Amino acid sequence: MDISNKTIYYSGINALRLEWPAELSVKYGVLITFNEGEEDSNEVKYEVLVTRLKPGPEGQPLFQIERIGDVFINEILPDLVADRLAYAAGKVFYPLVITVDQNGGFQTVYNHAEILKRWQSVKNKILSDFEGSLVENYIEQMEKLLGNPDSIQIALLNDWFIQTFFKPLYKEYGQHRSSGSIYKFPIAKGFNVEGYITEEKLSGQTNSFGAIELLHNGIIKPLEDDLYIANRATGDYEGNYLLHPKYKRIISVVSDFSYGAPIISKVKVKITVIPKSGEEFDRDFQLDTNVTGVPVTEMVVIDGQTSRKGFWDRLLNK
Repeated sequence: MDISNKTIYYSGINALRLEWPAELSVKYGVLITFNEGEEDSNEVKYEVLVTRLKPGPEGQPLFQIERIGDVFINEILPDLVADRLAYAAGKVFYPLVITVDQNGGFQTVYNHAEILKRWQSVKNKILSDFEGSLVENYIEQMEKLLGNPDSIQIALLNDWFIQTFFKPLYKEYGQHRSSGSIYKFPIAKGFNVEGYITEEKLSGQTNSFGAIELLHNGIIKPLEDDLYIANRATGDYEGNYLLHPKYKRIISVVSDFSYGAPIISKVKVKITVIPKSGEEFDRDFQLDTNVTGVPVTEMVVIDGQTSRKGFWDRLLNK
């Protein structure tokens, strides 16, 4: 039976528990738009492969993130020297292995030693492709960053994919399927804010696409400090997470952020599963009740020249 024609009440009435099998990889497309609709808008696209690894020696939940292919800025490869240099140097971090907490939230970089070993080859490649004082200064700053695991940790707080995808979603949501948390995202960098105080609402049944829906609605929570009363930051956050009905892993995320202190900035983040070539959308989209998932043939092409229409509309039931 087509899952879109049947309402599924999934197990774990007021909680989410991730059941992503170890050594299973899922490919995602990432689209980040800065100041959409404005003159200074910019769009970044890339693909990642996320793999759930076996737990670490102390039982740490581990995930590996790999960048696949190129990063596109406004539909083209980076053309400014500074952008190309940053992209070339950033390759040293991948594959990146991170630890997450028991709720799925990003914790630490796990493979720091491997990153350090990769640096020499990445550095040699940079020196062969670039020249000038800008390059020398950039390498110096990178080596300071890489030598300190805490600095890498702080740098990844500005990674939109990690900070959107690896949030503590897997937890109890209370009797009425809702809870509240304070979440930080890269857009709110000021010292005068704690983050977005966020109401989280977990659906009690699958949507028409067959996915579990988790909705976030947040507003900036300023620090309770008299120094910031005259210039309090404001902003909103809205996130829509669609999760696999059986394994609870992310199928897609669409999040909108605004932050004003005092100039308003906006960011939109879209992350969605990309099926393997020749396969239906997430072919294991099947519940214990043997309700078969919806075959989705219209997918977004992250780095191609054209995109088939209809995938996002169908996925988000718009």
